[in-house]
Amino acid sequence: RMATAMDARVRANANDVGDANVGALMARGALTSAFACGYRVCVMDTTIDASDGDRCGKAIVAGRARASGVDEDSGTTVKTRLTISYAEPSELQMILGKYSSDIDAYDVLALEPLGAKAFASACANKHADVVSVRARGRLAYKFTASAMKTALDNKIFFELCYSDALRDSTSRRWFFTNASALARATRGGRACVLLSSGATKPMEVRTMYDVANLATFFGMPEANARAAMTDNVERMLALAKRRRNVKFSASSVELMETT
Repeated sequence: RMATAMDARVRANANDVGDANVGALMARGALTSAFACGYRVCVMDTTIDASDGDRCGKAIVAGRARASGVDEDSGTTVKTRLTISYAEPSELQMILGKYSSDIDAYDVLALEPLGAKAFASACANKHADVVSVRARGRLAYKFTASAMKTALDNKIFFELCYSDALRDSTSRRWFFTNASALARATRGGRACVLLSSGATKPMEVRTMYDVANLATFFGMPEANARAAMTDNVERMLALAKRRRNVKFSASSVELMETT
């Protein structure tokens, strides 16, 4: 069968749009562009910063409503995703603990670590589906063998957003530096890397073939790059669904035992 092209991160709350109608309009435009580029599954992403503390709660609920409200008449299947950016593991644990039920309503949970301790904790997190690499600047951590092995044992995928290479020359230079480091650490991407748009506007979406060509410049074979936008995304979504189902089943058993 022909693999289905999938985009694992289209930003639903790009540029911190406060107006839900404007946010939905931007998301719909990105979806339309993704469909035109051949993508048939898109994951609408809401990104929050854990350092915002209690303000995250409202953003989590509003983000899912905005992403879920994007109709699928564009021809794409739409999934929802929450990305939590954080520098301190304690901040992440507060968010995960306090808003667990709202977070579980998303199809995918991604973590975007901003430091060495955060990266190690992200790779060790058993609830996360994706570790997203903020590749547009200097990374405050290294892809250590121990952290990478832990992530692979936990069936966590690593993500690069190619829109980081499209914005300006400085971002482009850092993107290739960081993407090359990830490609080396994962032996050419193989089965654990996702290539997503991270698009904040329609013009930032590229076809799968353009992205696969881009990936060869930072050390990913073309076949691995295509898998990072097809089979790997499909496996990530299946594993994410299984994690949510297992957690839901465990919660149901615990509830029954206490009644």
